[in-house]
Amino acid sequence: MHGWDDRWDAAWCALDPTRVLVPVRIAAEHRGAYHATNDAGAGWVELTGKAYLEARDKRALPTVGDWVLVERWDNATAGRGAATIREILPRRSLLVRRAAGEATVPQTIAANVDLGIVLTSANADLSIPRLDRYLALLRDGGIAPLLVLSKIDLVPDPEPLLALLRPLGETLGVSTTTGAGLAAIHALARPNTTSVLLGSSGVGKSTLLNALAGLAVRTRAIRADERGVHTTTHRELFAAPDGSLWIDTPGMRELAQWVDEEAEELDAFDDIAALAAGCKFRDCKHEAEPGCAVRAGVEPARLRSYHKLAAERVAGVKSASAAQRIAESRRAKAKKRPGPDE
Repeated sequence: MHGWDDRWDAAWCALDPTRVLVPVRIAAEHRGAYHATNDAGAGWVELTGKAYLEARDKRALPTVGDWVLVERWDNATAGRGAATIREILPRRSLLVRRAAGEATVPQTIAANVDLGIVLTSANADLSIPRLDRYLALLRDGGIAPLLVLSKIDLVPDPEPLLALLRPLGETLGVSTTTGAGLAAIHALARPNTTSVLLGSSGVGKSTLLNALAGLAVRTRAIRADERGVHTTTHRELFAAPDGSLWIDTPGMRELAQWVDEEAEELDAFDDIAALAAGCKFRDCKHEAEPGCAVRAGVEPARLRSYHKLAAERVAGVKSASAAQRIAESRRAKAKKRPGPDE
């Protein structure tokens, strides 16, 4: 199975020693039902009502990229109903954000991702604060990030834009028209690894996926005013002929962080972290303290982005803690009532 390895096999054996259940990977989610696949074929899988009831939040439910253990998989691949999910294999990484419009609800985007490719277009769409948010989400989820400047054939010289991106992390320029940069991405997105494509609408995620994976994912041209047009409407996992795995995602208008009480410090700003070692005070907040190496070494706009995300992170920890207490209270009340059968 694409993406399967000895570590997944050991995790399967630990949860199902007799190997009665069948491992499949979630390829797409559609209103609570999941489309899954393995070497035997593809089919629909679903959770039991009890599993939904006992879920702490949406992170306890399957998402695209998850490996799950199911029963009645032969019926699902034959089109005779959905298989039943009994276990979710422990995740290696999880990309999650705060759900759009809801202050205290996490939304999972993808699981078990090795490489997060964040696209920004050379012709119009370049927002450093927005890219900082994507990088924060990826690093929070334990996913290696890669910044990709797409459509570099549309500008006379992409180097000034690439120079703006390099301080944020590993950066590549690509053009699906000329083929520039595609080999470098292929070298990172190796067979049996899973990559997720992220970025605003119209930056070329689906077009890049077509070029990298040899797929026929639907694309649309950007509008005359160069604003993006939504093409991808849901997250979906694709297997390329070379054995690499790709998750295409819709453009996300809101990129608020989701953080838990035990969340670590903000680590999306490697350049600021490196400079902070030279600050006069070890607990420097990089605001008005004397001898601050960060304020002396980074652009004001980047420092504002850092402070904004750091403040949001502190507020998010408090919000997540309150939401957790409310959710636990609701689950306790729900368990006292008769629930649906398994």
